[in-house]
Parts: sequence; C-alpha cells; structure tokens
Amino acid sequence: MTTHFERLTKSMSVLSLNARAVGQKYYELSCYPEVVKEHIWVNQMVARATVPLMQQVLVKMEEFPKDELYHILTSYMKKHIAEETDHDEWYVNDLKLLGISREEIFSRVPPPSVAALTGSQYYWINHHHPVSFMGYLGCLEVYHPTVEYVEGLITNSGLPREAFSTVMEHAVIDAQHKEDIIRTINSLPLTEELYKSIELSAFQTFRYVAKVMEDVCRAAP
Repeated sequence: MTTHFERLTKSMSVLSLNARAVGQKYYELSCYPEVVKEHIWVNQMVARATVPLMQQVLVKMEEFPKDELYHILTSYMKKHIAEETDHDEWYVNDLKLLGISREEIFSRVPPPSVAALTGSQYYWINHHHPVSFMGYLGCLEVYHPTVEYVEGLITNSGLPREAFSTVMEHAVIDAQHKEDIIRTINSLPLTEELYKSIELSAFQTFRYVAKVMEDVCRAAP
C-alpha cells in the first residue's frame, strides 16, 4: 500500500526540479560572498516565521477538537516548536559574524518572495485547514541541504566557517526532522481533500522557494 508520503514524493518530483535547478545555480554562484550572505540573511527572515506559523496551527486546531487529526498534529507541532525555538536568533548571531548588525537585519524590508513563501501558509492554516502546513514542512525540512553541500558553500565563499553554524546545524538536525515529518504525515488519517491540501501547499512552497533563491542569486555582481 502506498503511504501518504510516497504518494506526495511522486507528485512533487516534477515541481521540485525548478527549485533544485535554482539551488544548483546558487551553489555555482557561492564563490561570491555577497550571494552567500544574502542566503543566510534570507534564511533568518524565513526562520522568523517558523515558530509563529506552528503556533498558529495549534490555535486553529482548537477549532477542531474532535477531528481525528487533532492529537497527532498538535503533539507534533508542540514537539517541533521546542526544536525550532530561537533558530532565528542563531542566524542573527551568524550574520553579526559577517558584519551585519542586528539593526540592519530587522530594519530591512523582506523580499516579496519571502513574504509569499511564509505568508501563503497563514492562508492555508487560517482559511482552509491547519494540516496543510505539513506540505510546507515536507518541502523545507525533508529536502534540506546536506553537510557536504554546506561544506562546499564554506569552501567556495571563503567566508568564516563560524558564520555557517546555523546552516550546518540544520543540515545535521533536519535529517532527524525529516524522519519525524514523514512519520507524522504517514500517520495522519487524511481524507482525499486533506491530502490534496498538503500536496498543494508543498507545490506552492517549492514554487516560492525557487523564487526566493532566484532573488538570492541576483546578489551576484
């Protein structure tokens, strides 16, 4: 029997190609330090929204206390909130090592692509069903950078290794988070409609990740 995630992986294989292609372009441009700085900065912007989004999932799930998904989804979110707390601040510390002050970090207007990537999830959560958020996590944390990929960025950019501490940490811990996400998605008693909401959320996430990374690549001289 095909699991939810096996089905999701098959359907995502085509759409993820564009995001992967842009990711490869970014890797090729990582010889320009400004491109890599921009990527770490964008990661910080995205990380600001991670815990608030999961907290919003918990708030909205209170409207569905008798839903079969309730205990699985809320238990996972509580666990993952604890795992992701303060990661945005980790990125702040890394950016400081790259000469970017806290004031600069938070005074900059985030790119529309970042707002679209994270903001679209508020719509899925609040105006359809909170389980849609699993598609977002299924994209960002299942298809995470590897340790070898990050090592390549460090070498290519010539930037201090210490400034990659959070990126490298995610390359390591997201391997475990990946298994938790897959296990959680597979354990959900999904109707076809709810499965489709996860699938569409994942599709949309890949689309916006590609746009975010295209913007990052524009930092190249």
